[in-house]
Amino acid sequence: MSLTVRRISKIHKIIGMAIGLQLLLWTASGLFFTLFPIDVIHGDPWRPTIEHGNLIDMEIAVSSEDAMRQAGGHAQSVTLQPFLGRPVWVVTNPSSRIMIDAVTGEQRSPLTGEDIKGMIERFDDKPDGLGTLTDTYMISENPRREYGGPLPVWVIEYEPRKQRIYIDAVSGQVRSVRTTRWRIFDIMWRFHIMDVTGDDKIDTWWMKLMAFLGLTMILSGLGLLIDRARKGRLFS
Repeated sequence: MSLTVRRISKIHKIIGMAIGLQLLLWTASGLFFTLFPIDVIHGDPWRPTIEHGNLIDMEIAVSSEDAMRQAGGHAQSVTLQPFLGRPVWVVTNPSSRIMIDAVTGEQRSPLTGEDIKGMIERFDDKPDGLGTLTDTYMISENPRREYGGPLPVWVIEYEPRKQRIYIDAVSGQVRSVRTTRWRIFDIMWRFHIMDVTGDDKIDTWWMKLMAFLGLTMILSGLGLLIDRARKGRLFS
């Protein structure tokens, strides 16, 4: 064995010992990512649809301008939508979001427990696969990692395994569905991208270092393979 080949072999072994565990985590997490369609991970099969009614059949007594004035005078967007059988305006500006009743002009947000109860009664049968509904509560600050949307948000919780549906407490939109599969996926994803801080960054220096070392290990292994093949010892 030549000096160059011995050096390549030594480099290959050292790098293998240094990053072997991370290579195992990359492979195991990558395998898990292939086991379930991404829509299953996102909880789409259990995302409920809610029949709020048809705007065509509703009387609108409050204009968008009136809704904007009620919300503070200016807005980035003003959206008319049905909500539990009534028309409402959702007014969004840089500092807040407000739901205004399009009949009475009253502020409807944040949604109340009775509103959430009314929405649950209008759910289709999709959430049945989540388990038994056990609790509803609103989060106004310090959201969980599994929810990254706007606050406040209502949480509809199912047992076993605390499967959750997150509903925007202003617009009434279903923001996300979080299941055990999603949480396992999240853990695997953090191992996959070497996420130490929880910021989901894939451009950290340690990620780049591990990727470089992994590439070096593969190239050195390929060099050793070519050397053995050239000497006729590929399978010996």
